[in-house]
Amino acid sequence: MTRQSLLWLFAVQSLVLAPHYFSVPGWIGLLWLGVCFWRWKIFRGAWNYPGKLAKTLIVLLATAGLVLSLGKGFSLIAMVSLLLVGSILKLLEIKTRKDFVLLLFISLLVLATQFIFFDDFLAAVYGIVCLTVIFAALLQLYQQADAQPFWLQLRTSGFMLVQAIPIMVLLFVAMPRLGAFWSMPVPESAKTGLSDSMSPGDISELSLSDELVFRATFVDKIPANEQLYWRSLVLSVFDGRRWSRDRWREQDLQSSLQPIAGWREQIDYRGDSIRYNIVAEPFAQRWLYVLGAAQVWSEELLLGRDLHLQARAPLDKRISYDVTATLDYGLDVTAEKNEKRFAPFLQLPVQGNPQTRQIAADWLRETGSVDALIEKLFAYYRSDFTYTLQPPLLGNNSVDEFLWQTRQGFCEHFASSFVFFMRSVGVPARVLVGYQGGELNRAENYLAIRQRDAHAWAEIWLQGRGWVSVDPTSAVAPQRIRSGIIESLSATERKLLSRPFGSSFELFKTLHQQWDALNFQWVRWVLNYDSQLQSGLLSQLLDDVSPWRVALLVLGVGAGSIALTFMLLFLRERRRYRPQGEHAAHTIYRQLCKKLKRAGFAPEASETPRQFLSRVIARWPAMALPLTPINDLFERLAYAEQDEVLAELKQSVRYLRLPRPPRLF
Repeated sequence: MTRQSLLWLFAVQSLVLAPHYFSVPGWIGLLWLGVCFWRWKIFRGAWNYPGKLAKTLIVLLATAGLVLSLGKGFSLIAMVSLLLVGSILKLLEIKTRKDFVLLLFISLLVLATQFIFFDDFLAAVYGIVCLTVIFAALLQLYQQADAQPFWLQLRTSGFMLVQAIPIMVLLFVAMPRLGAFWSMPVPESAKTGLSDSMSPGDISELSLSDELVFRATFVDKIPANEQLYWRSLVLSVFDGRRWSRDRWREQDLQSSLQPIAGWREQIDYRGDSIRYNIVAEPFAQRWLYVLGAAQVWSEELLLGRDLHLQARAPLDKRISYDVTATLDYGLDVTAEKNEKRFAPFLQLPVQGNPQTRQIAADWLRETGSVDALIEKLFAYYRSDFTYTLQPPLLGNNSVDEFLWQTRQGFCEHFASSFVFFMRSVGVPARVLVGYQGGELNRAENYLAIRQRDAHAWAEIWLQGRGWVSVDPTSAVAPQRIRSGIIESLSATERKLLSRPFGSSFELFKTLHQQWDALNFQWVRWVLNYDSQLQSGLLSQLLDDVSPWRVALLVLGVGAGSIALTFMLLFLRERRRYRPQGEHAAHTIYRQLCKKLKRAGFAPEASETPRQFLSRVIARWPAMALPLTPINDLFERLAYAEQDEVLAELKQSVRYLRLPRPPRLF
């Protein structure tokens, strides 16, 4: 193996392995550095190839490292790690050209596995760079590698990839969708987010993250920020500190494929409908995000009687779904209040928070109605409460301590205390968790909802009105609902939020939105390009999606792309070597003169090509070996008209490498 081949191989492995170091055990990177050092010593003749005993010992140590780092299970990360270790150790066995090619093919597989963990647009660009380097390494193996500059190999490889783009796009659009690496479930890399329970401090901690949760695109006008309450979960069970889901009630789910159940008759859809699409990021839970009361939703989803939307299985990959809903609705309006139906929403621990229980009963007697009681409680919230990301820790009587002592909290503190207060006087109430608001991306006119938009609010049931949404946070921090969490915090607490670099500057904010919009389009049209989207696109192109029409499309576009590529190559070669009727030999001679001019040698007006090259060789003896045959080929082509040497002359001049020129003075 030549030195250049080995360096190319090091470059290939460094690029294809780099993205995996974020997912696999860190010692694999150290193993690669050690193997590269050993392989370089072998090339220099200082060390030998590993023997059978050394190979066995290395394999045992690597296996032990994988087991200790990842356990005994056959997880996806464990399988990828095993592939990486195998490709690294293969570097110690390369002796022939066949081994070199095999390792490059393994590198292609390693490159493909990076899309299991990274699938954004930047990962695609990085993958193209890796492909360019891999193909360049293959090119130098089968061409005159010692005479071809590094940058020229990359340029040739890149030109080959450009030629393949039309065929790539055609196959991507027309071939049946059989799944891809980025659609494989990766439980190990599932993202954090809302939990199925809530205690003081949970939402405020989640709000410190800038992680993307989902993007929402509206068919028509985007509703006002005050209306953007994205419902995820309903929490009705309270143990004195933590709110959790009532799993028995949530068994009543309805698919859009099933007939309308009895509880659906309790939904009163009012006002105009809105239509929107949501692209949700992977999440290791089943619940989704819905705005308003869903009327129509994607067939693969389920709707609960409390209007929450969920998938049939945990979201281990990105999902896109459409919803038609109304923001003005009534739920359980005609229902009769009975102990059995509303018992889960009146449940309270037998003991705990006695002060709140007593004050709630006293205030209800004073006000005389639930509406007046709510108004008095909201006035109390507005009087002396602080909305903060860093509230004091609460003890066992968390509601009492928050309402009557600390008076500092985040949205979960206000929602929890409000629901407890209402239940204390016999009003059915429950906590809702989800997200509120969203960041408008003006580049593509969609909303990006992030973990910092996590929110908790409440619902109470009133006779004749049904379930009514109430947000106690709006009483103490109305700017949180109107403008988002960033505008509702003090300058000190804003620094706690995780935000992109330069987000306080308009230019950086615009660039970040442009980049996010680019990634969004990449997700919509590439990563989420499934059989349904493919069928719709082909129907628009072909009217009727039949096998023979698809085959004609593939053959026609493919043949046209190949013909266009050959025509461009022909015109490129013709333009390079025969401009304006000039003899090919003189064109090549001018290219040779340009290369030598960079080294300080230029032909004089009276010099023939032989005289010029002889002068160069006399002052630069190191160039005698490459320039002498070039001069002979030039004279055979220019004067003896031996056209068969044209290709050899072009190749010799193109790959001519100039060593360090001599000092002329």
